[in-house]
Amino acid sequence: MTSTKSKTPTKKTRGSSAGPPPLRDSAAEAVAHFLSTLDGEACSDLYDMVLHQVEEPLLRAVMDYTQQNQSHASAMLGLNRGTLRKKLRQYGLLTEPAPAKRKRGTRAADKPRQQRPSKRRT
Repeated sequence: MTSTKSKTPTKKTRGSSAGPPPLRDSAAEAVAHFLSTLDGEACSDLYDMVLHQVEEPLLRAVMDYTQQNQSHASAMLGLNRGTLRKKLRQYGLLTEPAPAKRKRGTRAADKPRQQRPSKRRT
């Protein structure tokens, strides 16, 4: 009997050059670098600054990946679609369609139609 080798793929090692380092490692390195450049200076709102720095490229990448489909992007991010739209607007990433032009001879939607008095025959 001959033994068969397992065809299960092996895990990639951390030092592999197949791709970028894990996001967690990149974030830790970037925050450590930022803190080292403070040189004893006070810092405030670091949490908001980091979220702002990460959130925009995340939204941009997910919207590109989903081909601008907000429903798919919101599901992928675990956000309500309304929340996603708010964040896209906040970062200038929401492409609003131009308002439709009224066709000639149509009534404005906000103007109620007046009824003519009916003529009664007596």
